[in-house]
Amino acid sequence: MQAIETHIRVRYAETDKSGIVYNAHYLTWFEVARGEFFWQRGMDYGRDIEGRGYHWPLTEAHLRYHAPAFYGDWLTVRAWIGAVKSRALQIEYEILRDGKKLCSGYTTHMNVDNQGNSVTFPEDIRRLLLPDD
Repeated sequence: MQAIETHIRVRYAETDKSGIVYNAHYLTWFEVARGEFFWQRGMDYGRDIEGRGYHWPLTEAHLRYHAPAFYGDWLTVRAWIGAVKSRALQIEYEILRDGKKLCSGYTTHMNVDNQGNSVTFPEDIRRLLLPDD
């Protein structure tokens, strides 16, 4: 599946005293790209997932830091589907500045119903998540 890209300008509030981005903000940027991934594919998480009684809580997050980002940097955040299993979904990410990889990682999400029980993805949702052929 093709990756989507979105852009973020590093805000002063996201940095420490030395102007380097605090590590937890990368997870927030992963979330921004995850939302944008679905928007760019014509999906609305609220309508198409939660509106049908499903939720995708985060069950795992992995980040690898390659180089720091600084106040004012213009970043590219990329996201794509890494894997779709019967009840879980892995989304992969990269954060770059001028083509240089600053952070990479993934998040894993479980498909659960309104009672919190893990359930298999309905076939139509699964088709939206699987790579383009």
